[in-house]
Amino acid sequence: MTESSHKLRRHTQWIILGMLFIVGCKTTAGTQWQHLAPGLDYTALDLEAGKLHAFKIDLKENHLALLSPSQPSSVKEMGINAGALLTVNAGFFTPEGKPLGLRINNGEQLFPLKPISWWGVFYVSKTTPKLSSFNNFNLSNDIEFAIQAGPRLLVDKIIPHLKENVDNRTAIGYNQNNEVIIVVSEGAALTTVQLANILRRPEKNGGLGCVYALNLDGGSSTQIYTQVGDFVLDIPSFRAVADGIAVLSRS
Repeated sequence: MTESSHKLRRHTQWIILGMLFIVGCKTTAGTQWQHLAPGLDYTALDLEAGKLHAFKIDLKENHLALLSPSQPSSVKEMGINAGALLTVNAGFFTPEGKPLGLRINNGEQLFPLKPISWWGVFYVSKTTPKLSSFNNFNLSNDIEFAIQAGPRLLVDKIIPHLKENVDNRTAIGYNQNNEVIIVVSEGAALTTVQLANILRRPEKNGGLGCVYALNLDGGSSTQIYTQVGDFVLDIPSFRAVADGIAVLSRS
């Protein structure tokens, strides 16, 4: 083989390697958000069967509230009555419709902490979202909102040991910018591990970029309602729930 042939071969190899590098660096399309209102954005992620609806909430523009009707109700009814931007089912409850676990709303404790080690506490202190284990949680006068449920899905981007049971899912978490992320699955049963991976995946790779996340009551309780301008999302359930998490505008 001549020297010119060797040079041509090496040149061709570099071109092929470059092309393989470019192809190998391709990722899924980044997550695209739809702006609904000040501090409230929406996206829907396509799953193998169904969708994962997600909302991003800026707590400087909006605040979280617990809606606790006198008897179990749908989140749609709760949200409409409260004038909420968004309402989703909250935590677990007894067959009689009594919420289980810590509930704090507007700084007032509605229900006490329940001693269950695998549950976590999602709370807001001075407009900053936080997630704590049951053992490390401390009550404080600075806590405006809190809900206890479980399991924790993400702890500083790490997925803890989770069961592989499949069900409809509702979850709440937050990203590195302290924006709250609320998700609800529709037509797609997920394991908690699958959900945690989607929540953790960076937005540039088609995920939601969460750092911490907590699983809320799911299964037949999963439901969400929002109406902001012309945008409406209504995922009902045949099951009434004890309470809901609402997103309310601060203005």
